[in-house]
Amino acid sequence: MTQERKIDIDVLLRDTFLTVVELRQGTSARHGQELYRHCLQQVEGVRERLTAAGFSQQDIEHITYAQCALLDETVLSRDGMDDGQMVWLKNPLQSHFFNTLQAGELLYERMKRVLQEPAPTSAVLTCFHRVLLLGFRGRYQDPESDERQHLIAMFSKRVEPFRVQEDSAVLNVPLTRRQHYLWQSPFCWLLLLMLVLVGVWWGLHSWLNVLVDELLPTGKS
Repeated sequence: MTQERKIDIDVLLRDTFLTVVELRQGTSARHGQELYRHCLQQVEGVRERLTAAGFSQQDIEHITYAQCALLDETVLSRDGMDDGQMVWLKNPLQSHFFNTLQAGELLYERMKRVLQEPAPTSAVLTCFHRVLLLGFRGRYQDPESDERQHLIAMFSKRVEPFRVQEDSAVLNVPLTRRQHYLWQSPFCWLLLLMLVLVGVWWGLHSWLNVLVDELLPTGKS
């Protein structure tokens, strides 16, 4: 078994998933610099683990870009201006790591390129899939956008369902007391499950629409 296969990307990105869930629940980022530093450490930690596991630089960049895009959008898209948003506006994570402010466009381009690869890395596919299920919209502000749902459908056919083993040794980073509580909270799991189920349902719906369009005549003479 290669080291790449030993990495459970869901476990590796666990801290980021929890941060996103917390913020989407309405947690206020009153200490913006602390939150920014925490998220920066999340991204750097994931990059270090992927590098140590032997992932290619391209795959690491894909996962890092998706992680930054999700965190940036989650922080900046919340209602009301707080200290977190003020700190983020000065230097979004995508700007820090990639010197770009176009993740809403460019992440989708990365997704499409990876889907066209003959043998894409499973962890990259899974990461992209989870980012969409956790609510990343980018240029598709309507979450029910046909193209966005089509991408979810494509990823859903090629990745394992969402699952996390809390006792996995892949991520040797202790959870804070609040994060540990959230990770064991039925509400947290229910929210994640709902996100996954909604994504799978819409993915299937989009895939069926595409299939129908291919099989049925257009009606044009």
